[in-house]
Amino acid sequence: MDELFNVKDVAKLFKCSQAYVYKLSDTGLLASIRIPCAGLGTQKKELVRFRPEDVFDFVERHYRNGRL
Repeated sequence: MDELFNVKDVAKLFKCSQAYVYKLSDTGLLASIRIPCAGLGTQKKELVRFRPEDVFDFVERHYRNGRL
């Protein structure tokens, strides 16, 4: 299994903000893996990770369409 990308990795690759990467993930435009983790207090926290092949597929899909 390949190493997973985190939000910071994808933002650096796309040269965009981490908030934009979260938005792509939240809307389902960019496939992601959400891993629940125990947080302090009542906050529900998740780790968001990306498979490299999903990130590169996203780029290819949108490059062909002429938009990102």
